[in-house]
Amino acid sequence: MSAATDRQWAVRDAVLRWLLAKTTEGYRSPILDADAIGAEVGWVASALTHDEVVDASMFLFKENFVTGVPVMGIGIPRPMLTVAGRRVAKAGKSLRSKIDAHEAKLRQRLPAPLSETSATTSAVK
Repeated sequence: MSAATDRQWAVRDAVLRWLLAKTTEGYRSPILDADAIGAEVGWVASALTHDEVVDASMFLFKENFVTGVPVMGIGIPRPMLTVAGRRVAKAGKSLRSKIDAHEAKLRQRLPAPLSETSATTSAVK
């Protein structure tokens, strides 16, 4: 994978860890802030950008790890961890491994491709 993809997953993980920390401190739906997230999780790479945090919040929302009200250009400004999000954050594993494992399970469940015979051809045999 590319460095940009690796960073994207790292930002998602950072936002999730930050939300768990804030929830533990008693802030049920903290205001999404790139600088605060970076400081809380000890982000050492180049500073988090607003757009990266917005994208991460939208990903977490779509995957049902957070709940909140999506706002165009802002993402989920006051996200709240869901039960699933709290479970994943407490596990301490990367979201990337969880999503990859989920997609692998889905691929295993997909049915085999149907043969290309028509109903009339099958009936004639």
